[in-house]
Amino acid sequence: MKMKPEYPTLLLLSGLALAGVAMAAEPQTAPAPAVSQAVDPAAMQALDRMGAYLRGLPAFNLEANDATDEVLESGQKIQLLKTVALQVRKPDHLHAEVITDRKAREIFYDGKQFTLLAPETGYYATVPAPASIRELLTEIETKFGIELPLVDLFHWGENADAATEVTQATVVGTSTIAGQAAEHYAFRQDDIDWQIWIAQGETEPQYQYQP
Repeated sequence: MKMKPEYPTLLLLSGLALAGVAMAAEPQTAPAPAVSQAVDPAAMQALDRMGAYLRGLPAFNLEANDATDEVLESGQKIQLLKTVALQVRKPDHLHAEVITDRKAREIFYDGKQFTLLAPETGYYATVPAPASIRELLTEIETKFGIELPLVDLFHWGENADAATEVTQATVVGTSTIAGQAAEHYAFRQDDIDWQIWIAQGETEPQYQYQP
């Protein structure tokens, strides 16, 4: 999995009492070489369990709060905020709202058409779409350069080679996210550092979808 710098942070809650935050620092100018001892198997196993759970959900609603660091031409660093609301019913229904400090976008997919809407202007574009979300994600990225926020998390574990991109994986300890006790993990890849919190314990999934 390659965590994209444009979507570096997230906060999510799901039916497994799973909460995560992935956070990117600035790209590493001189990344440390990969060392096998630096990858804690427990941290990688936690990612595998998270990915398997998320891929197994037939439907879910997800809300995320995102903060991205951006460096101005002057060298000053500012933080841009973004919220993401994602509603999914597999295999062929998806609705997403992405609101940033600079723009808002809304996405609709019904198994036949893909629509991208700019609510502030009322402009939208609709194109024919493939029959599944999996095919849609590949097609809109290939044809239009559109990547759905958080999509990497839901593919984790599908490609065994993705784990080789992680050069460092650490179990940090226990934290509290939105009142939920969670295990904190930190990861490093060649061009990004990120973290994730996975809630302790298990609960029965509560499937929700609003078309």
